[in-house]
Amino acid sequence: MFFILQLPQEKTPDIDILINTYSKSLTKLCYLFLKDVHLAEEAAWDALYKAYRGYTGFRGESSEKTWITQIAVNVCKSYMRKSSYKEINGSNYISLAYTSEDPSLVEFKSDESLALLNAVYDLPIKYKQVILLRYYEQLSISEIANMLKEKENTISVRIKRAHAKLKDVLKEN
Repeated sequence: MFFILQLPQEKTPDIDILINTYSKSLTKLCYLFLKDVHLAEEAAWDALYKAYRGYTGFRGESSEKTWITQIAVNVCKSYMRKSSYKEINGSNYISLAYTSEDPSLVEFKSDESLALLNAVYDLPIKYKQVILLRYYEQLSISEIANMLKEKENTISVRIKRAHAKLKDVLKEN
C-alpha cells in the first residue's frame, strides 16, 4: 500500500481580494503620511504589490490587516526619505485644497479637526506614527506594538507624550 504525501500548498492570495479589501484603507493611511493624493495612491499600490509578492513570508503572528498596514507604513517611510519627496512636499500642512482633490480620503468635520491634523504633522515621526495608526487607522495598542516591533508600554507612553505635545500646541493656537 502506498501513501501519497501531500505537501502544503504555497500560500498565494487572490490579488483581487487583496485589492478590494485593503486598497481604500491603505490609500487613506498613505495619504495621512504623505499628504499627497498621487503619492498616496502609488504607495498603496506598492504596498499591495509587496504584500502579494511576499505573502509566503506572512507567518500569521498578527492579523493580515496589521501585516499589510505595516508594509504600507514602511513604504511611506521609504517615500518620505527620498529627496524628491522632500522637494515636492516642502509644506508640512494639509490644506482644504488637498481635501477637495478627493474628499473620500480624509473627511474633515471642521477647521478644528484640520488644525488637529496639522498639529499631528508637527510632531516628531515616532509620535506622529502612533497617533495616525491609533486614531486614524483605529488599530489597537497591541497591533501597533506588533507592527513597530516595540513593547506595548512603549507605545502607550508615546501616545501619552503625543497627547501632551498636541495639548500644548493646540493651547497656543
